[in-house]
Amino acid sequence: MTRRTLQDWYNSNDISYSEKESLNKIGIGNYDYHYLVDLEQILRCESWAKNSSEIRNELDGRIKKIIFFTPNFNDSKPDASNYSCAIVTDGSDNNWVIVYRPSYTQKIGNDIMIKKVNISASETERKLNGDYPVVSVVPSDHPLILLSTYPHIREKYLPSDVKYNPDDYILPLDIVIRPLKGGQFEHYGIYLGNSWIVHLPGGGKSTQFDTWREFYAPIDSSSSSISICHPQIPFKRKGEIIRHIAKVISHRYGGCYCHSYHPGSNNCEHLTKRCVLGISSSPQTMALNIAISPFWPVENIVRNSHTWTPEWTLERKMTHKSAELDDLTSNYSYEKNKIEQYIREAENNRYYTRSKYQIEQEKFQERIGVYPKDWCRVS
Repeated sequence: MTRRTLQDWYNSNDISYSEKESLNKIGIGNYDYHYLVDLEQILRCESWAKNSSEIRNELDGRIKKIIFFTPNFNDSKPDASNYSCAIVTDGSDNNWVIVYRPSYTQKIGNDIMIKKVNISASETERKLNGDYPVVSVVPSDHPLILLSTYPHIREKYLPSDVKYNPDDYILPLDIVIRPLKGGQFEHYGIYLGNSWIVHLPGGGKSTQFDTWREFYAPIDSSSSSISICHPQIPFKRKGEIIRHIAKVISHRYGGCYCHSYHPGSNNCEHLTKRCVLGISSSPQTMALNIAISPFWPVENIVRNSHTWTPEWTLERKMTHKSAELDDLTSNYSYEKNKIEQYIREAENNRYYTRSKYQIEQEKFQERIGVYPKDWCRVS
């Protein structure tokens, strides 16, 4: 792969005149050296930003600086798409994070998140590339109970066809949710791919692999449907999620004497969010806790349900939960291999609108910092 100047790429007809003008406006000089794929990716990012009402509505002022890069969490992604990140500094020195994952499948949507942050651009970039990317966009005093709300998480009800073709609608490592009989509570699992999930059934059973058909079977399709909980930005790195899922299965978590199932403090929702999101959260159990202890202050219920510790940052909380799961067992290679197999099979089951080679090119080879000409706007 060759680095050449923008003018060289234009002279060789790899970049059109209008594209060169756009890149000049963004802050790429005619004699700045770059890979062609990086210039093309900047143009894609510009197009995505112009077509996104979320970005246009948030970034309505002049832009002073932009840092483009492919984040570390893009490695070993669970589907054939690529994340791109931009850290934007506006004319008032406010910093904004943009995380975008275009979908190359027809029935799975794009991920896009823009968030103003109150830390420096360098610290934001460090956290985005760390083990817990979500901490880059969540203030340290953010209540854990609110992490299941926009813009960090997308919750979506799926059509009935998902019963037969889950890989068309669900990405591996998404949290899947189905109603329980009576409709007051829900059952949670983690989708792995190729019609396999992992979940904690309760009733004395431990965390286990199960087929999608068995997970879906209790649903009354005439009145209820399945939904997903999908992070718009990864909370944890994929390798850590896989490791923790494998460990809880190998340990027989939830059916063991040391981590027994409890509907209010250690249920199926707690487990899935602990593995995928790194937090022990189960808002649905608040109703149960209130029913059990109607005179207990609500703030105490919230703190107890989420093992809330006010002096801990979210990053410290996630690190602590990660250590708890890592301590479960050292013998989990069989389960890990099965999870990775299901993820690969899901990718092979899915129809992509572009070739995997083309998709793999749509990411940054290098980190690029630019100063837009005349402090341009997104328009």
